[in-house]
Amino acid sequence: MKVLITGITGRVGANVAQNFLDRGHYVRGFVWPGDRQAEKMKSVGAEIVEGDLASSADVNAAVDGQEVVLHLGAAFQAGGPFTPEQYFDTNVKGTFNILEASLGLGYQLKHVIITSTDATMFKYPQGGIAEPIKEDSLPLSTTDWYGYSKVLSENLLHRYRSHHDLRATIIRFANVWGAGEILNFQQFHLKTFLKQFENRTDDAGKATYEVLKAEDAKSDGGTRLIVARDANGRPWKKHQIEVRDIVHAYEKIVGNEKTFGNVYQLGSKEPFTWDVLIPYISEKTGIPYSTVDLAMNPTFYEYDLAAAQNDFGYAPTLTLNDMVDEAIRYQSEGVGGIIPTNV
Repeated sequence: MKVLITGITGRVGANVAQNFLDRGHYVRGFVWPGDRQAEKMKSVGAEIVEGDLASSADVNAAVDGQEVVLHLGAAFQAGGPFTPEQYFDTNVKGTFNILEASLGLGYQLKHVIITSTDATMFKYPQGGIAEPIKEDSLPLSTTDWYGYSKVLSENLLHRYRSHHDLRATIIRFANVWGAGEILNFQQFHLKTFLKQFENRTDDAGKATYEVLKAEDAKSDGGTRLIVARDANGRPWKKHQIEVRDIVHAYEKIVGNEKTFGNVYQLGSKEPFTWDVLIPYISEKTGIPYSTVDLAMNPTFYEYDLAAAQNDFGYAPTLTLNDMVDEAIRYQSEGVGGIIPTNV
């Protein structure tokens, strides 16, 4: 099977590419000119084509002759900063070009999968979200340019599916961690919230800042974790995903006709709450933690993964404790947060 992967040098794209290569498929990667990671992907067997997603000619050349198109390339928050024009050109026009070129493949095309994000949805209302979030639970509404560009990209795919019967699917990622990255998640660390609250001028915000400062002082300048809770003492809850579970999803979904035209939310095997995970991290690392009620809209949500499980057998296996244990092992071996290319 001939597979084109845009964004092949990213942490997700590289691992998805490796999986398809290991299973004997031909993989072509589409990269920005001068991408420093391109040679590494060549070394593991991928063909590399350079170009700009905003260029229809470049995209047509990359898509030509392929059977599966996995569109992961994008301008996103961690890679910026980007201007609104850059978000539009890369994410919206880029997706348009991918869909147009895929349409031109005719019956040769087995599947095109557009990568989206849970940033298309507002997940942080004042009281959190009590019920598991389904693909259609929340309106696609955001003022952030990255999220909004993905809303437009999803709409483009629906248009191509409804008007041209394109063999196309949308996958939305939750917050992504690479292998070994869990310990570096900023919202596990008290200093993250010190920065967030230091300029608050309201009474509740100032009071929270004083509590955070007092807890931070207990560590005498060292690292300190936080069990984040809302103003009523309820621990925060979040759903994320690890790269290997994403690789599993692509392996299962490609070519599955039942998924054409649908949107699927991906997440890890389970959500987590701060009051369970942080003590475990503390126990394993020796880093102390504090419990603080935060005067801000909480992180409190999880995803309903039933659609992905039922339609293409999505079955993530990694537990949060597994991720913590592995991250600690990586640190002891000097790997740190670097993602091995074979996971």
